[in-house]
Amino acid sequence: MTAVQVPNTDAEALEQAANEALRIKDALARDLHQEWSRRKEARREIEQEWIAALQAIKGEHDADTLSRMAENGQLSRIYVKVTLTKVNAAYSRLIDLLFSQVDSFWDIVPSPMATLPKAVKLVVRKQAKQMATVQAVQAPIPAEAKSQMVAQLEGELYEKLTEAIKADSLESAEKACTAIARQIKDYLIQAHALKGLKKTVREMVDLGTGCVKTATVKFLEREGWEADDDGQWNLTGQKQIVPDVEHVSIWEMYPNNWSTDAEDPEDPIRRRVLTRHELRQLASAPAFDSERIGEILTQLPNGDHEDLEWERELRNMNESDDRYHDASKRYDVFEYWGLVDGQKLSQYGVQVDDPFIEYQANIWFCADRVIMARLNPMKPESIPYKFVPYQILAHRFWGVGVPAMMADAQAAMNASVNALLDNVALTAGPMLDIDVARLPESVSMEEARKIFPFKVNFYDSSKGGEGPAVTVNNITSNQGQLQAVFEMFRRFADEETSLPSYTHGEQGKSMNKTASGMSMLMSAANIALKSVVKNIDDYMTKPLIESLYHFTMRWSEIDEKRGDLDVVAQGSSALVAKEMQSQKLMQVMSFTANPVDGPLTDRRYLLEEYLRSNDLDPDKALISQEEQYAMQAGQINGGGIAGAPVQPALPAANDVPQGQSGGNPQPTGQQ
Repeated sequence: MTAVQVPNTDAEALEQAANEALRIKDALARDLHQEWSRRKEARREIEQEWIAALQAIKGEHDADTLSRMAENGQLSRIYVKVTLTKVNAAYSRLIDLLFSQVDSFWDIVPSPMATLPKAVKLVVRKQAKQMATVQAVQAPIPAEAKSQMVAQLEGELYEKLTEAIKADSLESAEKACTAIARQIKDYLIQAHALKGLKKTVREMVDLGTGCVKTATVKFLEREGWEADDDGQWNLTGQKQIVPDVEHVSIWEMYPNNWSTDAEDPEDPIRRRVLTRHELRQLASAPAFDSERIGEILTQLPNGDHEDLEWERELRNMNESDDRYHDASKRYDVFEYWGLVDGQKLSQYGVQVDDPFIEYQANIWFCADRVIMARLNPMKPESIPYKFVPYQILAHRFWGVGVPAMMADAQAAMNASVNALLDNVALTAGPMLDIDVARLPESVSMEEARKIFPFKVNFYDSSKGGEGPAVTVNNITSNQGQLQAVFEMFRRFADEETSLPSYTHGEQGKSMNKTASGMSMLMSAANIALKSVVKNIDDYMTKPLIESLYHFTMRWSEIDEKRGDLDVVAQGSSALVAKEMQSQKLMQVMSFTANPVDGPLTDRRYLLEEYLRSNDLDPDKALISQEEQYAMQAGQINGGGIAGAPVQPALPAANDVPQGQSGGNPQPTGQQ
């Protein structure tokens, strides 16, 4: 071998090694793509449920129902949109309860069982041992008993010192909670999180399951104006690490087919449909392989996106087929989160400690090519995609939404209404039987069909024939029975969804005509809603805020940081507390509304708390105490305050208004 041939051989070996590495990467991409194809086929039945739910919300009959109507000769094809009303009622109540403020549905609190760092424990134990030794030396006991005394005192002093340190650190823990909660609130505002969370709740109500992506690292370039030394303002850009929080449509998510718990999706795959520009932007993102992305853009200039069946059905439903037949080039990009062999990861250039164990990894692939492979960057390690069910069914991953819960009732209501309308159409006038053999020769069939009041029909009885020339048939009206069937299934819809009609504005016969009766009915209706709110707390709020807490501890620059804080989801607890508080206040106000207990009660405090429990501002609803005192003084003197509202005084024990009989009246709450 000559000297010239040696470097060529080395170059060929390097090229072969590089090609082998690419072949292994592409093999993994093909395997993951085949796994996605299996999940796509397995999810088809669930997609049909989602399509049916969206059709019910929009108020459209499915193809099978329309075909059956045509076969039966039905004239009316009305769709009663009760499902839309129920969906809007559930969504509005959840949004009003949970997301009135960006920090109203969660909190950061000190851990009830706070633990001291290991280094602090060593120092405390050393100090306790020193103190115990000093006390044992000073104690007038035999020398052989001093070691036993030291061991006993050491444990007692260690506990006392530990509790004292924990008590002293409580104030700093509360400060840390306030600072971290403020930082998390800022992150949520920057990420427009409330908007995304509302979309997740809407999809959860509509389709039974929502999905949210918890905080992952995102590099955001912020532009701002800065002044230089000469006083000139220049536009500058600065990269900043921010959490990436977003709503993810469940149409894009494909969890493992064996998953039966929404809390544990195992190894989900997300399918993204990107334009050429969006795919090209990934090339400049950290950890992505720009060369492989360039190959895809070059070899597939028209993209590789293929419409799935559910995409075509959604476009047909929305009558938007035309706008998708454009020349835009799109690509199917897949994102995988799950376990991968360490040996394969090492072949992709990912550094692992042990190639013979599995690691949680994040892999992106497109067109059977791996464009990014890395270990799970989440600290602590977790999958960022969280699924939120509306109603949980045992041994089923996907939840059940409002349209699916009342699907049978909605179909029965549609059938009863259409039958009623057909019956009304048939009973609008009589049906006529005409004996054509007995019509005069001068009367044509077209003339005989013309029916109108006071029309005179002539026929010649000498031609024979029995019976009248025209027979009138009246159709029986069944409107009462059909209306009863509709009302029955409407009540079934109320029961099936736990959303009674009075919760979205329908006036009942008795109880919801008064404020107290309506409050009792709404409290009873909220019992079923609490389970939905608890699902949101457990499956969405707590994981999301915990991810932001870990992000703050890892990337934030605030000084007040503590690792022993707990995240509390307040959705269900706020609902329970608000109901109980409102009911207790109403009971106390009713119990003390008498001449004996009234003067002993601070009525103003009760009114303020009652207004707060109903999300009203007491400062705006109630007059100030100064105005109240002035009004009472004006009533005593027989006068009033210019511009002050005149209100009747409270009745006294003898039904005489206070301030008009003997004695000096006292302000409310004063004795």
